Amino acid sequence: MVRIGDIITQNPWWKLGRDFVRYDPDFKKAGPVFFNRRRIEFKRGDIYLFRGPRQAGKTTYFKAIIKELIERNVAPNHILYLSLDLFHSRREMRNAIDYFINSNVDAPEMFFFFDEVTSIDGWNFELKSMADKGITQKGIVLATGSSPIKLKEKGELMPGRGIEGNEYYIKPLSFREFIVQSVDWIERYLQGPEEFLNALRKLSALLRDCFIDLSWDMEDIRKAAQKIIPFKREISYFFEIYLMTGGFPGVINHYFSNRYLNDKNFIAPQMSEVFIRDVLGDLSRLQKQEIIARQILKAIVERYGSRFSISNLSREIERSHPTTMEYLECLEDAFICFTLYPYDFNKKTPRLKGEKKVYFFDPMVYHSIKSYLKGEEFWHTITGTKEDEALQGKIVEGVVLSHLIMHREIPFLRNPITFLWYYYDKSGKEIDAIFKNDGYWGVEIKYKSEVNEKDIKRLNPVKKYIVLSKESAGGDGEVIIIPVDVFLSLLPPSEKNV
Repeated sequence: MVRIGDIITQNPWWKLGRDFVRYDPDFKKAGPVFFNRRRIEFKRGDIYLFRGPRQAGKTTYFKAIIKELIERNVAPNHILYLSLDLFHSRREMRNAIDYFINSNVDAPEMFFFFDEVTSIDGWNFELKSMADKGITQKGIVLATGSSPIKLKEKGELMPGRGIEGNEYYIKPLSFREFIVQSVDWIERYLQGPEEFLNALRKLSALLRDCFIDLSWDMEDIRKAAQKIIPFKREISYFFEIYLMTGGFPGVINHYFSNRYLNDKNFIAPQMSEVFIRDVLGDLSRLQKQEIIARQILKAIVERYGSRFSISNLSREIERSHPTTMEYLECLEDAFICFTLYPYDFNKKTPRLKGEKKVYFFDPMVYHSIKSYLKGEEFWHTITGTKEDEALQGKIVEGVVLSHLIMHREIPFLRNPITFLWYYYDKSGKEIDAIFKNDGYWGVEIKYKSEVNEKDIKRLNPVKKYIVLSKESAGGDGEVIIIPVDVFLSLLPPSEKNV
């Protein structure tokens, strides 16, 4: 049986109103830069599910919405927030919901925020029951959890309860989100030449209105890139940081505080340790063995950005093929890594049995896992990767691919395997990425200074090519060569990534 005091403690706005933000620990940790996520127009009667990895900012997102609701004059006591990892059973969850509903019988509207919902076995039945009883007809339900696997599986068991079209991702920040939201703060605290700081101010204003969409024709993409290329030096400054911190808000703010407020160019090992502990904890709750997960992660790191077969990997780690696939799928569902499949243009379908490539979703994930596997200091792993030009190129390749996924994906309806692959054939020809919109686009990631059209390996079915370089720009017709950091600064995530 849940204690009323525990519920009241989790909902400080019931007595403090908007002033709760002054004392809330999640708001205190969300600095020095508060990274805003995309806001959604919520519809009464619907249930909204948010998938994403741990440490991506899901709880802070909920608290920010609660703050905005109060500012829009929603009665604070009509808003219920439950961090369900502090509960032990569905009965406790149900008792807390019943207490709130009974206390607001005459409320015209109610808002339910269920954080860490996957901590409760059978949580989906409680949400289904709320919908079936008509409770959601005068309210809105938002739920998220740090076990995206369970959130995905159980969410699919609630058809017709207002969940359709209301699933979203909360992932690490894209490079565009990172630079747009942090440039103004860095400009204020950076000690640098006035010319550079002035350029940052102009870049901040320009980027907010300048972006690209890969459904555009090549000429429109070229025009957008030409507006931003004059700011290449400033964008590269941010890209160097992003390749160290990735897009996790807590890691970014930790680094910003160290570098710009305390003059320490450093990321503490605790940032990595918290993430690794969360990952291992989620695997344990799914009854997966750490030793097998470690073997597979080690194989991914050693083959990073290279082709390999699951059969060969299974033999190497002395595990069955089904076991290897099962663990790899768990890691993918938890947003640790993703698999890129080769494409067969004759059959117009990905070759599921072909050699695959596996990448981590974010640079910080790569650094954390490599540090964990090697037992070396986290910052040493980061700086060592930065000094290895070939490895840095592979990290950049993974960043580009994860951004292409975020640009087009839709939960449940548009999985990356339906629009992003790579290509190789027996002759040795290989294309880093095949991206499908109305037609096929070839994307080549050449993280080196000198790049030209000769670096393109052309295929008849592919008519348009984007070549991402370190410094070069150019191309004409259906080919564009653009610095990778400029390209990523212009590429927004899909509307289903908040």
